[in-house]
Amino acid sequence: MSETPISRTERLRRISTKFVLLMWIAMRRFWQLLQAFGLTPPQFMVLFALAKAGAPRSMNDLTDITFQDAPTMTGIIDRLEKAGLVERTRSTTDRRVVLVQATPAGVALLKQVSEKLLDDDVAGCSVLTDRELAETEALFQEIFRIHLRRFRMAVENAEDIINSWDLPLSGLITLDDSSEATRYESDPV
Repeated sequence: MSETPISRTERLRRISTKFVLLMWIAMRRFWQLLQAFGLTPPQFMVLFALAKAGAPRSMNDLTDITFQDAPTMTGIIDRLEKAGLVERTRSTTDRRVVLVQATPAGVALLKQVSEKLLDDDVAGCSVLTDRELAETEALFQEIFRIHLRRFRMAVENAEDIINSWDLPLSGLITLDDSSEATRYESDPV
């Protein structure tokens, strides 16, 4: 007995439902993981952006990069600074500008979180073939482009936007040929 074909609209509804559920499960997992490390998602994103930059960033830059507003960013930086994960300085060219930089402790914590995330992803997706992973990546890239268009963002910037959030794990984690995280506890951070 053959299945009744479903409409494009119904297929998109099903995909959307699965995607929303997947995002919810992934975010719950992410929040729980960060909680184990004493971080909130916004704190992680700020620490991530600072590690990606590799240099001090202004508070204005951080609000733009992490999609936060200024009062929220101030609170995030206050808590990260109190935990010893970031430090603030004043710009030498404009004393009104506050610069923020991840401390070695902040980068080390980010490395631990990144290793755990990667280990979980490698283990969780071990049933997928390399081809399935490549196809999934290509589909997600195209879905991302569609959403950029919906927000009237230049589609040619899709890779730039993705790359701005794609911290090369080699900077934090050394990957071997099998794409599993390899820890080097003695590596300077």
